[in-house]
Amino acid sequence: MKTSRRAATLLLSAGLLLTGCSSLTDTPTAEGYHGPTLPARTPEAGHWKEGPAKPVQHKPYPYDIYTHCGIKWVKFGGRWWTLDTVFPGVEQVKGERAPRYSQTLSGYMTLIGPDTADFDAAGMPTLQFVPAEKNPPGCD
Repeated sequence: MKTSRRAATLLLSAGLLLTGCSSLTDTPTAEGYHGPTLPARTPEAGHWKEGPAKPVQHKPYPYDIYTHCGIKWVKFGGRWWTLDTVFPGVEQVKGERAPRYSQTLSGYMTLIGPDTADFDAAGMPTLQFVPAEKNPPGCD
């Protein structure tokens, strides 16, 4: 009898733990998903957005990436960053994706930590940047 109570307690605890963990999800069709949290942006002629010189952690700033030379390098918070990781999954930006052949990608840059910044735009995975060890090469 003592063993079955322990087993029942263990199984109940494990079930509650798994149930609690499953309520937070990044699957758009799953329970607990709240969807994108930021509105889509489009480039504004003559108003380039690149965030403040000293960004605050976890605050998304409107940010534009000039894509003519690619998206490997960006300047944010007064320093150069380089693309490190692409995280497919939940979109953080709600709305229509930017035109396919535009040379400007408008979205949001968020300082996650002293050495990590995330860029999010409508219809795209999160792009994670880390501080660059050198300045980017020129673009032709």
